[in-house]
Amino acid sequence: MPRKQLFKIIALSIFVCATAWSVIGYPNYMNAYAVDPRSKPELRQNCAICHAPEARKSEPNFLTDFGREFVANQFKITAEMRDRFTNLFTPLDAPVNGIPNDTVKFTTEQVVVNVTVLDHKGKYVTGLDREAFTLKEDDKPQSILEFSGEDTPLAVAVLLDISGSAIEKDLERASNAVRDLAIRLHPTDTFALYTFGENGVQLTRDYSSNLRDLKPILKQLKGRGDTPLYDAVLKATEDLRKRPERRRVIVLISDGGDSASQATLREAERDTFQAGVVVYSVDLVNTEKSARRSPQRQAAAQVLRQLAEETGGRYITAEGGFFKDGYFFIRSRTKLKKIFDDLIDELHQQYTITYEPSNQRRAGRWRTIRVEMEQADMSTRTRLGYREGVQ
Repeated sequence: MPRKQLFKIIALSIFVCATAWSVIGYPNYMNAYAVDPRSKPELRQNCAICHAPEARKSEPNFLTDFGREFVANQFKITAEMRDRFTNLFTPLDAPVNGIPNDTVKFTTEQVVVNVTVLDHKGKYVTGLDREAFTLKEDDKPQSILEFSGEDTPLAVAVLLDISGSAIEKDLERASNAVRDLAIRLHPTDTFALYTFGENGVQLTRDYSSNLRDLKPILKQLKGRGDTPLYDAVLKATEDLRKRPERRRVIVLISDGGDSASQATLREAERDTFQAGVVVYSVDLVNTEKSARRSPQRQAAAQVLRQLAEETGGRYITAEGGFFKDGYFFIRSRTKLKKIFDDLIDELHQQYTITYEPSNQRRAGRWRTIRVEMEQADMSTRTRLGYREGVQ
């Protein structure tokens, strides 16, 4: 083969590989923006919010101001970004125009929030009274109707993804995680197991404080089918709503990729709010770290994080895990047990606050919730807010 022709083939191969790497490796901004509760619907498919469509990545003005901040923030959208980029996000003091069909409207008279309080060392703080808390909705102080700082029983619904997605690669690890979590509950707590996959959403093990039957149930699980994640959240929430326990928790073990639900993410968020349910997303497969390799993984990570943070829970991922078959797994079962120990400790040391919003009701509006402490060296974690509706 002539040297000139060989050189052309090599050059073409390099160009094709570079182009493919650019497509694969470039982070997908639009998925994170599109599912954000305050993003403007008309801009959710507009790539120009992040970068100049005709420019090259090597050019200094390729990224917009929003795109640069998004990259600097490790591809996460923060409250500060929503407030700064008013051309991209719906402001807090305005109703949301064009409410999507999947926003189910409702009326709420009282709002229940569970609050975790941490000191400057990150340790849980207990024994505080009502006067230590100031609760604000849209920056306006609200009157607290009910307050409880007592250790009360939990109702815990574990939702285990047994679909044919990434979690199938290590179903035994996920089953062990369920057992490790269950045995760390207090004797007065109740526990139920829901599975979702090929056969839809199943209440695999009903609410009980007795865990003797859990191990054989977990051994029978098989991973296959699609992923009705939102349906699973709704089913568990409906059941938790009927429970007598004041503190209700969903522990979601999944890779976050919904592919078969009748329900929507908005409906899942709405129902958890109405039932006073907190969601903790446990990502045994590090969806967030894998996200840079796939737009689908980035969208899945955003769903897990959004469900957790908006309800006042946490997104627990496999930091420090190992890479296998394209995913990152938590390396140590001991580390996972410690994570669950901390999770149960947190749930049993929370405060429960009930208030009746004094703000004017406006359909479709996103209401922010913030809890401030009397002592400046304390911080709180609670639900970010809720989207309001009317009947």
